[in-house]
Amino acid sequence: MSFKIVKNTFTFLLSYSIFFCAPSYASDSLEKVSLQLSWKYQFEFAGFIMAKEKGFYKDAGLDVELLEYQNGLSIVSDVLSEKVDFGIHNANVVIENKKIIPTVLLASYFQQSPLVIVSQKSISTPKQLIGKTVMGSEEEFMSSSLALLFDHFYINNQNSTLVDHSFGIDDFINNKVDAMTAYTTNELYELERLNIDYNVIDPVSYGISMTAVNLFTSKAQLLAHPDRTRDFVSASNKGWQYAISHLDETLSIIKEHYAKDKSKDALEFEAKASIRLMLLDFFNIGETSRELSLRVVKQLKYSGLIAKDEELGPMLINEVLLAANNAAYFNERQLKYLNEKKVITMCIDPEWMPFESINNGKHIGITADVMALFNQQLPIPITLVPTKNWNESLLKAKQRECDIFSLAASTPERLAYMDFTAPYIDLPVVMATKMNVRFIDDIKKVKHQAIGVVKGYAIANQLRSQLPDINIVDVSSISEGLERVEKGELFGYIDNLMVISDAIQKEFTGELKVSSRLDEGVKLAIGTRNDQTQLHNIFQILINNLSPDDLQVIYNRWVANNIVEPELDYGILWKLLLMVLFLLIVYYLHVSRLKRINEQLHTLSVTDRLTGIYNRVKTDQLLIEKKADVDRYESDVAIILFDIDLFKGVNDKYGHLAGDSVLVDFAKILKYNIRATDFAGRWGGEEFIIICPNIDINEASQLAEKLLNKIRSHTFSEVGNLTASAGVSRLSKHESIQSTIRKSDQALYQSKENGRNQVSILS
Repeated sequence: MSFKIVKNTFTFLLSYSIFFCAPSYASDSLEKVSLQLSWKYQFEFAGFIMAKEKGFYKDAGLDVELLEYQNGLSIVSDVLSEKVDFGIHNANVVIENKKIIPTVLLASYFQQSPLVIVSQKSISTPKQLIGKTVMGSEEEFMSSSLALLFDHFYINNQNSTLVDHSFGIDDFINNKVDAMTAYTTNELYELERLNIDYNVIDPVSYGISMTAVNLFTSKAQLLAHPDRTRDFVSASNKGWQYAISHLDETLSIIKEHYAKDKSKDALEFEAKASIRLMLLDFFNIGETSRELSLRVVKQLKYSGLIAKDEELGPMLINEVLLAANNAAYFNERQLKYLNEKKVITMCIDPEWMPFESINNGKHIGITADVMALFNQQLPIPITLVPTKNWNESLLKAKQRECDIFSLAASTPERLAYMDFTAPYIDLPVVMATKMNVRFIDDIKKVKHQAIGVVKGYAIANQLRSQLPDINIVDVSSISEGLERVEKGELFGYIDNLMVISDAIQKEFTGELKVSSRLDEGVKLAIGTRNDQTQLHNIFQILINNLSPDDLQVIYNRWVANNIVEPELDYGILWKLLLMVLFLLIVYYLHVSRLKRINEQLHTLSVTDRLTGIYNRVKTDQLLIEKKADVDRYESDVAIILFDIDLFKGVNDKYGHLAGDSVLVDFAKILKYNIRATDFAGRWGGEEFIIICPNIDINEASQLAEKLLNKIRSHTFSEVGNLTASAGVSRLSKHESIQSTIRKSDQALYQSKENGRNQVSILS
């Protein structure tokens, strides 16, 4: 045998072994993962199918098994128990038994749910479903966008017939049901093909939106395999991108290898409908939104579909991973802003221990430790801007020389140049005086005395607003204020309880004491310059991530260290303790009585005596507050006016006592059937008002209709059934409160003119 033949034979055998052995080796090296689909193979899962068929999963080192849905499966349970690695869910928040099930949302492929109600031609609105037979699954009636729609329009098992879904359209075609849940991607094709008349009632048309084809996993799975999870999502997104851009090839592969029983026309119909639901003009493929999920949770709470105390924890990939490492999560825009900013400058109160001070140029105190925690989570440092006093800190903030206040109260003056996070410290305000001053139960009794407050402190503005003739004396620092009290130049000094206690303990023991506690408290937050709104969002995230345990450890470090144990004669100590105990009991009883009286007086001042809801004075005050929110933040605030229909006839026929009973019952219906954030008040006579923050005019109209339903179904004692009319408008930045009320009143008049017992809107 020649050398050339031997060489060619060797080359052939080598090539043969490489060709046939490599796939086996590559397959063995891939990580096996599974994805449980939420239905049978169809275009709804095209991205995952094409990621597998075109090798995107393989390129990511994954051997993916796509599991077709089988009846009786619990996808959520299988994912949480790690029976499968990933699953598909058709709501962006997973709900079971009125509780949020902690899962990790990896991607949302349909930004709008295909789930709708298909109704007989005679039914075109949700209201018309009342009293009808509707076919759907238990999950759809309990936690989907349709469940929210049904709640908004008061459709339930008591007034309608809700039956289990047959997962076919025959019952609808044969008029055994008046309506059924359906998917715009599938059932509509069959109805069109059979030339069946129908109407579609879509929750989106009523402001209710959820995503669908949501890819999710368990927290345990993500934390154990973070890189593998990211690779799986990335490959799936590539699969969807390929499926959309190579539609004919995708449909052929699905038809030939996966959905053999589904016609080509049906697949094409589903594909076009599915791509529309992805809203690719507005969203990236697979884009997720925590804000949408929070809105869904809010709607579910309002509708009673989940418990009021349920909260949405970390749910996106980065949120869960960062939460596991006790770090704050910032989105790409926030990180870009921080990296471009390079440093965050901070002003503090240089003499306000134990909260904060400047010692040898260094920031110390409670807020210094809080800022140290924040510095660990930020990609850029927080640096101190030294100042001599608080007033100088305020001036530097106005001049944009410092980006944040470490600790400050929100006031109207400061809002001109600063935004404020949620408060993270909330402590009472007290007054220190000499030892010979008796306890003062009301600051008004000494308002003409000279009382010191550090210049620029929020409490000074509060007191001057409430008591215009109060004798407030500006001082530069707590030390100056307390020293002047000790010398008799000031009657008292007002500040935070912790600050005053710390100062008296260190420098004025036996000379000064706390002799009054003010009704006013101070809620202290982080202030951020309002010309850089990203800064406010970033520090709100940091505040949200600040645990009570971390804050308590910091408190203990600074407050406990300041305690000095004096040497005392224990005989005298016991006598003093008994005396103090007696005085404390007397003081507690006295203060408790005063507190009860003050609470009763406050309640009487803001409450309508007959109905127990807010009176006109309080309602006017709330309207002013909410108008300020609209003017500053352009938030949505709706106004609903109600009037009991034909109420004069009730008084004439049954007497005024019966009429008063109706007003009381009517007020209770409003009070107990609005959101926790809404305000109900008596506007006058038989007219009532509801102020609804953070909902638009259409949502307010739906709320008004829901309340009218409650009123219609209520039996008023002695009188029986009554109805009411409602008018809805909204506060606007460009219109006065009076103009808005006039619009609500005009809308109410329109409802009455059109036959009463209805809602009208005038925007």
